[in-house]
Amino acid sequence: MKAYRLYLLLFASLCITACNKCSDKQKPAVLVVKPEMVDEEVNKLLNEKLGDYDTSKVIVISGDTLIAARLVADFYTQNEFKVTWTDKGELTKQGTTLFSILEHADDYGLLREDYHFDRINVLVKTARDSSSKKFDAVKLCEADLFLTDAFFKFTVHAATGRFNADSLTTEWHPEKLDTNLTVILQNALKQNKLRAAIESLEPKNEQYRRLKLALKNYKEEFKGVEWDSLASRESDSTTFNERLKQRLIASHDYSDAYSGNDSMRLMKSLKDFQCKHNLVEDGKIGKLTFKALQQTKADVIRQIEMNLERWRWTDMPKEEQYVWVNIPKFEMHVMEEDTMVMRSRVIVGAPKTRTPLLKSTIRYFIIYPYWTVPFSIITKEILPQLKRDTSYLRRKNFEVLDRNGYVIDTMINWKKYSKNYFPFKIRQRIGDENSLGILKFNFNNKYGVYMHDTDNRRLFARENRALSHGCVRLEKFFDFAKFLVREDSVKYPVDSLRADLSREQQKQVNLRRPIAIYINYYTVEVDEHMEIHFFNDIYAKDEKMLKALRKEK
Repeated sequence: MKAYRLYLLLFASLCITACNKCSDKQKPAVLVVKPEMVDEEVNKLLNEKLGDYDTSKVIVISGDTLIAARLVADFYTQNEFKVTWTDKGELTKQGTTLFSILEHADDYGLLREDYHFDRINVLVKTARDSSSKKFDAVKLCEADLFLTDAFFKFTVHAATGRFNADSLTTEWHPEKLDTNLTVILQNALKQNKLRAAIESLEPKNEQYRRLKLALKNYKEEFKGVEWDSLASRESDSTTFNERLKQRLIASHDYSDAYSGNDSMRLMKSLKDFQCKHNLVEDGKIGKLTFKALQQTKADVIRQIEMNLERWRWTDMPKEEQYVWVNIPKFEMHVMEEDTMVMRSRVIVGAPKTRTPLLKSTIRYFIIYPYWTVPFSIITKEILPQLKRDTSYLRRKNFEVLDRNGYVIDTMINWKKYSKNYFPFKIRQRIGDENSLGILKFNFNNKYGVYMHDTDNRRLFARENRALSHGCVRLEKFFDFAKFLVREDSVKYPVDSLRADLSREQQKQVNLRRPIAIYINYYTVEVDEHMEIHFFNDIYAKDEKMLKALRKEK
């Protein structure tokens, strides 16, 4: 009986699934001898397939789903179910253009297999039998539907990306474009401007444009050239140096123009390579330099593609003035009317305590801030120290507060407390030894992070500056504060800032002109000279995205 009920449930499930799909039965070939009759037969098949389309259903053709089914059905309905991409069994000029765009989807950092390309290729090539010279109208109908679906899917992906930015799950949200895609296609066909129609919807920002051009240039520069990963280091320095030289030559990072012997030229070339990868230019093979040398040509191309995808998720700032932090670059820029007016090194969150991606507004900063230690840091780092050494609080300039915010002066038996019961707050007193330094820049966000000075400024010289608990530490904190108050010369001139810093007293300074802050993650940038710069994928976001693209676990 139980088995019978299970069978009924399975049968019902299959029926429901079938009801939500347009019929996908293998249709027998419809052969046409005369070329002038082909379009008429294809039109009939298109009408048969889409004439009674229900928006609650998906369209499946030979096991392949049309992602843009609603748009496809709307387009053919408006076009009276006329064949679009072929004429008398052959690709039209527009059909050839779209086929070429799909074939070279990698020029956009996209994958042609996501747009039915192989299936379209086979259908177009086999639509006419080589021996009988007859046309198969079914194949031409399917090719037309796949091409239309590919146009819509490709256009949306080129404009807004393939993934949900937070979860990296694939998504289909054409409504993000806020435009009528069927009208876009109709006009593009009339004007014979398919490529222009697609590119008109791509991100308009300069960095996306440069990256896309850099991808094309890079592939052209290294066409037919490959190099292996420099994946091992021999103890024989002569052998290794020769392999290193060949690796740098292959990627056009070695220069014979430098003066000196071979070793000097190799070291100078390696420094150039390090500069390009945002590494300390010391001419030595450190951990991060070695990691960068392990990249193959394919790895570099994929890295550029991943960053093109990220730019499709990003709305460029509309403010005339804003702060831009790029986490992998360990750098902050202040932009004003498209001009960088300030830059500074930053320290960002370590891989286990990542700096979040966000947009907010800096409305005030605090001079000589307290640092109220987050609960997670207290229980994971400070409490174990207190249980071993009660003088830890004094040495680190911490004080303990009760639940009402009053300082506790009495001795506490820390062994009684744990992460499950800790009825105190711990904060660090103001001063140069405070972990936040002497300036803290606040912006509202759900993560509880902010930007601040630090008591450990020597860390800004490090190659890898993913070191914090999530907040952004700013090297040029005083220059930034001066910039923020520069337009408030009446109420709070720069001299007042200097005076308040000398008093070593806490003060909140509200900004006359709050400034937007954007914290983002890009591992490739292209400068105004079209030079490509690479940054270490410190949070493995490129790696995770690539696995999602390739559907790997």
